[in-house]
Amino acid sequence: MLAPPFGGSRPPGTNLAMQRRVFLFSLAGAATAPWWPRRAWSDDDTAGWKQVLTDQGVSVWNRYDPGRDLPVFKGIATLDAGLFECLAVLDDTPKHVEWIFQCSAARVVKQINEFDRIVYNRTDAPWPVSDRDVVLSGSVEASMVKKEVYSRFHAIDIALQPKVDGVVRMPRLKGFWRFQMLDERRTRVTYQIDADPGGALPDFIVERASRKLPMETIAGMRRQVTKTRGRYTAFLQKYDPSQGGKVPDQFLR
Repeated sequence: MLAPPFGGSRPPGTNLAMQRRVFLFSLAGAATAPWWPRRAWSDDDTAGWKQVLTDQGVSVWNRYDPGRDLPVFKGIATLDAGLFECLAVLDDTPKHVEWIFQCSAARVVKQINEFDRIVYNRTDAPWPVSDRDVVLSGSVEASMVKKEVYSRFHAIDIALQPKVDGVVRMPRLKGFWRFQMLDERRTRVTYQIDADPGGALPDFIVERASRKLPMETIAGMRRQVTKTRGRYTAFLQKYDPSQGGKVPDQFLR
Protein backbone atom coordinates (compact mmCIF):
# COMPACT_ATOMS: atom_id res chain seq x y z
CA MET A 1 0.00 0.00 0.00
CA LEU A 2 2.37 2.62 -1.26
CA ALA A 3 1.53 6.04 -2.69
CA PRO A 4 -0.53 6.56 -4.72
CA PRO A 5 -3.01 4.60 -2.54
CA PHE A 6 -4.80 1.70 -4.29
CA GLY A 7 -4.84 3.43 -7.64
CA GLY A 8 -5.49 7.11 -8.25
CA SER A 9 -3.66 10.01 -6.65
CA ARG A 10 -3.55 10.96 -2.99
CA PRO A 11 -4.26 14.58 -2.07
CA PRO A 12 -1.59 16.35 0.04
CA GLY A 13 -1.96 15.65 3.74
CA THR A 14 -4.03 12.46 3.33
CA ASN A 15 -3.30 10.08 6.23
CA LEU A 16 -2.02 6.74 4.86
CA ALA A 17 -2.85 4.83 8.05
CA MET A 18 -6.44 6.06 7.79
CA GLN A 19 -6.65 4.77 4.21
CA ARG A 20 -5.41 1.35 5.30
CA ARG A 21 -7.89 1.22 8.15
CA VAL A 22 -10.84 2.17 5.92
CA PHE A 23 -9.88 -0.47 3.38
CA LEU A 24 -9.45 -3.25 5.89
CA PHE A 25 -12.81 -2.56 7.48
CA SER A 26 -14.35 -2.83 4.02
CA LEU A 27 -12.64 -6.12 3.21
CA ALA A 28 -15.38 -8.33 4.60
CA GLY A 29 -17.53 -7.69 1.52
CA ALA A 30 -14.90 -9.20 -0.74
CA ALA A 31 -14.41 -12.04 1.66
CA THR A 32 -17.72 -13.76 1.28
CA ALA A 33 -19.17 -15.78 -1.58
CA PRO A 34 -21.63 -18.57 -2.13
CA TRP A 35 -20.51 -22.13 -3.07
CA TRP A 36 -16.80 -23.28 -2.67
CA PRO A 37 -13.31 -25.52 -3.27
CA ARG A 38 -12.19 -28.60 -1.51
CA ARG A 39 -11.11 -29.11 2.08
CA ALA A 40 -8.27 -26.74 3.04
CA TRP A 41 -8.85 -26.18 6.75
CA SER A 42 -10.79 -27.76 9.54
CA ASP A 43 -12.66 -25.65 12.05
CA ASP A 44 -11.77 -28.34 14.61
CA ASP A 45 -8.08 -27.38 14.33
CA THR A 46 -7.50 -25.29 17.48
CA ALA A 47 -3.70 -24.95 17.25
CA GLY A 48 -2.50 -21.36 17.35
CA TRP A 49 -5.91 -19.71 17.60
CA LYS A 50 -6.44 -16.79 19.99
CA GLN A 51 -9.82 -15.37 20.94
CA VAL A 52 -9.64 -11.60 20.48
CA LEU A 53 -13.24 -10.38 20.78
CA THR A 54 -16.80 -11.32 21.69
CA ASP A 55 -19.53 -8.93 20.56
CA GLN A 56 -23.04 -9.14 19.06
CA GLY A 57 -23.08 -12.81 20.00
CA VAL A 58 -20.05 -13.51 17.79
CA SER A 59 -16.68 -14.74 19.10
CA VAL A 60 -13.72 -13.71 16.95
CA TRP A 61 -10.43 -15.61 16.75
CA ASN A 62 -7.19 -15.08 14.84
CA ARG A 63 -4.02 -17.01 14.09
CA TYR A 64 -0.66 -15.92 12.69
CA ASP A 65 0.95 -18.55 10.47
CA PRO A 66 4.75 -18.73 9.93
CA GLY A 67 5.97 -16.56 7.07
CA ARG A 68 2.71 -14.60 6.79
CA ASP A 69 2.22 -10.94 7.75
CA LEU A 70 -1.57 -11.08 7.79
CA PRO A 71 -3.58 -13.27 10.18
CA VAL A 72 -6.11 -15.93 9.34
CA PHE A 73 -9.27 -15.09 11.25
CA LYS A 74 -12.66 -16.55 11.98
CA GLY A 75 -15.92 -15.68 13.67
CA ILE A 76 -18.23 -18.16 15.38
CA ALA A 77 -21.84 -17.68 16.46
CA THR A 78 -25.11 -19.54 16.96
CA LEU A 79 -27.97 -18.24 14.83
CA ASP A 80 -31.63 -18.75 15.64
CA ALA A 81 -32.25 -20.19 12.20
CA GLY A 82 -32.40 -23.59 10.58
CA LEU A 83 -29.48 -24.92 8.58
CA PHE A 84 -31.29 -24.62 5.27
CA GLU A 85 -32.45 -21.08 6.04
CA CYS A 86 -28.78 -20.07 6.38
CA LEU A 87 -27.83 -21.86 3.19
CA ALA A 88 -30.67 -20.19 1.28
CA VAL A 89 -29.39 -16.74 2.28
CA LEU A 90 -25.84 -17.63 1.25
CA ASP A 91 -27.00 -19.13 -2.04
CA ASP A 92 -28.67 -15.88 -3.17
CA THR A 93 -25.57 -14.24 -4.64
CA PRO A 94 -27.08 -10.95 -5.92
CA LYS A 95 -28.57 -10.24 -2.47
CA HIS A 96 -25.13 -10.33 -0.83
CA VAL A 97 -25.08 -6.57 -1.27
CA GLU A 98 -27.88 -6.40 1.34
CA TRP A 99 -25.96 -8.00 4.19
CA ILE A 100 -22.28 -8.62 3.51
CA PHE A 101 -20.24 -5.81 5.01
CA GLN A 102 -19.40 -3.16 2.36
CA CYS A 103 -20.33 -5.48 -0.53
CA SER A 104 -21.28 -3.34 -3.55
CA ALA A 105 -21.52 -6.00 -6.27
CA ALA A 106 -21.99 -9.77 -6.31
CA ARG A 107 -22.93 -12.01 -9.22
CA VAL A 108 -22.46 -15.51 -10.58
CA VAL A 109 -19.96 -15.42 -13.43
CA LYS A 110 -20.35 -19.09 -14.36
CA GLN A 111 -22.50 -21.88 -12.95
CA ILE A 112 -20.38 -25.04 -13.18
CA ASN A 113 -23.03 -27.38 -11.82
CA GLU A 114 -25.68 -27.38 -9.12
CA PHE A 115 -23.17 -26.73 -6.32
CA ASP A 116 -20.01 -25.40 -8.00
CA ARG A 117 -19.81 -21.89 -9.37
CA ILE A 118 -17.55 -18.94 -10.12
CA VAL A 119 -18.53 -15.68 -8.45
CA TYR A 120 -17.51 -12.04 -8.81
CA ASN A 121 -17.49 -9.88 -5.68
CA ARG A 122 -16.63 -6.20 -5.24
CA THR A 123 -16.00 -4.33 -1.99
CA ASP A 124 -16.88 -0.67 -1.68
CA ALA A 125 -14.08 1.37 -0.11
CA PRO A 126 -14.71 5.03 0.79
CA TRP A 127 -12.59 7.68 -0.94
CA PRO A 128 -9.62 7.95 -1.28
CA VAL A 129 -9.20 4.17 -1.15
CA SER A 130 -9.82 2.25 -4.37
CA ASP A 131 -12.45 -0.49 -4.35
CA ARG A 132 -11.28 -4.11 -4.24
CA ASP A 133 -12.73 -6.98 -6.22
CA VAL A 134 -12.14 -10.70 -6.52
CA VAL A 135 -13.24 -13.69 -8.60
CA LEU A 136 -13.92 -16.75 -6.48
CA SER A 137 -14.22 -20.41 -7.32
CA GLY A 138 -16.25 -22.41 -4.88
CA SER A 139 -18.12 -25.59 -4.05
CA VAL A 140 -20.00 -27.34 -1.27
CA GLU A 141 -19.16 -30.28 0.96
CA ALA A 142 -21.81 -31.66 3.29
CA SER A 143 -22.50 -34.57 5.58
CA MET A 144 -26.05 -35.00 6.81
CA VAL A 145 -24.78 -37.72 9.17
CA LYS A 146 -22.58 -35.12 10.86
CA LYS A 147 -25.25 -32.47 10.23
CA GLU A 148 -22.79 -29.98 8.78
CA VAL A 149 -22.10 -28.14 5.53
CA TYR A 150 -18.83 -26.57 4.37
CA SER A 151 -18.96 -23.85 1.71
CA ARG A 152 -15.39 -23.15 0.56
CA PHE A 153 -13.91 -20.51 -1.75
CA HIS A 154 -10.62 -19.29 -3.20
CA ALA A 155 -9.58 -16.54 -5.56
CA ILE A 156 -8.81 -17.38 -9.18
CA ASP A 157 -7.56 -15.52 -12.24
CA ILE A 158 -9.99 -16.06 -15.08
CA ALA A 159 -10.63 -14.31 -18.39
CA LEU A 160 -14.40 -14.52 -17.87
CA GLN A 161 -14.16 -11.51 -15.53
CA PRO A 162 -11.67 -8.89 -16.78
CA LYS A 163 -10.16 -6.41 -14.36
CA VAL A 164 -12.04 -3.14 -13.87
CA ASP A 165 -10.28 0.20 -14.31
CA GLY A 166 -9.76 1.90 -10.96
CA VAL A 167 -10.52 -1.27 -8.99
CA VAL A 168 -7.74 -3.35 -7.40
CA ARG A 169 -7.98 -7.11 -7.93
CA MET A 170 -7.12 -8.92 -4.67
CA PRO A 171 -4.08 -11.21 -5.08
CA ARG A 172 -5.12 -13.74 -2.45
CA LEU A 173 -8.34 -14.84 -0.81
CA LYS A 174 -9.51 -18.20 0.46
CA GLY A 175 -11.79 -19.35 3.21
CA PHE A 176 -14.96 -21.16 4.14
CA TRP A 177 -18.32 -21.03 5.84
CA ARG A 178 -19.18 -23.95 8.12
CA PHE A 179 -22.78 -24.60 9.18
CA GLN A 180 -23.53 -27.11 11.95
CA MET A 181 -27.12 -28.05 12.68
CA LEU A 182 -27.71 -27.90 16.43
CA ASP A 183 -31.44 -28.53 16.07
CA GLU A 184 -34.17 -27.59 13.60
CA ARG A 185 -34.12 -23.93 14.70
CA ARG A 186 -30.48 -23.29 15.62
CA THR A 187 -27.29 -23.38 13.54
CA ARG A 188 -23.69 -22.86 14.61
CA VAL A 189 -21.97 -20.72 11.98
CA THR A 190 -18.22 -20.34 11.44
CA TYR A 191 -16.76 -17.90 8.93
CA GLN A 192 -13.00 -18.26 8.30
CA ILE A 193 -10.84 -16.31 5.87
CA ASP A 194 -7.24 -15.92 4.77
CA ALA A 195 -6.88 -12.73 2.71
CA ASP A 196 -4.14 -10.54 1.28
CA PRO A 197 -5.35 -7.28 -0.27
CA GLY A 198 -1.80 -6.44 -1.40
CA GLY A 199 0.61 -3.85 -0.08
CA ALA A 200 2.15 -3.38 3.35
CA LEU A 201 -0.17 -3.14 6.36
CA PRO A 202 0.84 -2.04 9.89
CA ASP A 203 0.37 -4.78 12.48
CA PHE A 204 -2.05 -2.76 14.62
CA ILE A 205 -4.31 -2.13 11.61
CA VAL A 206 -4.34 -5.83 10.76
CA GLU A 207 -5.15 -6.75 14.36
CA ARG A 208 -8.04 -4.26 14.49
CA ALA A 209 -9.48 -5.55 11.23
CA SER A 210 -9.19 -9.17 12.31
CA ARG A 211 -11.42 -8.39 15.29
CA LYS A 212 -14.12 -6.52 13.35
CA LEU A 213 -14.59 -8.21 9.97
CA PRO A 214 -15.89 -11.68 10.92
CA MET A 215 -18.12 -10.18 13.58
CA GLU A 216 -19.80 -7.78 11.14
CA THR A 217 -20.17 -10.47 8.48
CA ILE A 218 -21.85 -13.04 10.70
CA ALA A 219 -24.00 -10.37 12.35
CA GLY A 220 -25.12 -9.38 8.85
CA MET A 221 -26.15 -12.95 8.09
CA ARG A 222 -28.14 -13.10 11.33
CA ARG A 223 -30.12 -9.99 10.33
CA GLN A 224 -30.62 -11.22 6.77
CA VAL A 225 -31.99 -14.60 7.82
CA THR A 226 -34.63 -12.86 9.93
CA LYS A 227 -35.40 -10.30 7.23
CA THR A 228 -35.84 -12.84 4.43
CA ARG A 229 -37.97 -15.49 6.12
CA GLY A 230 -40.58 -16.53 3.58
CA ARG A 231 -38.51 -15.35 0.61
CA TYR A 232 -36.76 -18.66 -0.10
CA THR A 233 -39.67 -21.08 -0.19
CA ALA A 234 -38.51 -22.67 -3.46
CA PHE A 235 -35.01 -23.35 -2.08
CA LEU A 236 -36.36 -24.88 1.13
CA GLN A 237 -38.92 -27.02 -0.69
CA LYS A 238 -36.15 -28.33 -2.94
CA TYR A 239 -33.52 -29.19 -0.28
CA ASP A 240 -34.95 -29.02 3.26
CA PRO A 241 -36.52 -32.38 4.29
CA SER A 242 -38.71 -30.61 6.87
CA GLN A 243 -40.24 -28.65 3.96
CA GLY A 244 -40.68 -31.66 1.70
CA GLY A 245 -37.26 -31.25 0.05
CA LYS A 246 -34.57 -33.82 -0.68
CA VAL A 247 -30.92 -33.64 0.31
CA PRO A 248 -28.71 -34.54 -2.69
CA ASP A 249 -27.49 -38.13 -2.55
CA GLN A 250 -23.79 -37.17 -2.37
CA PHE A 251 -24.45 -35.39 0.96
CA LEU A 252 -26.24 -38.32 2.61
CA ARG A 253 -23.20 -39.57 4.51
